[in-house]
Amino acid sequence: MQPGTFELLSLIFIFLSLQAWWIIPIVVKNNKLNNRGKDIREEIKQLEKLYKK
Repeated sequence: MQPGTFELLSLIFIFLSLQAWWIIPIVVKNNKLNNRGKDIREEIKQLEKLYKK
């Protein structure tokens, strides 16, 4: 191994870990909001069918 390879790999690992630390919660929150939106759309459709009768 060339000198500095371990340091470079450790810096890359730290960088990717820090990026994942703030990206993963955003993705999880987005998925929750999307699922909530689907539920609300289904409820709206049910109410529209009910009031059309």
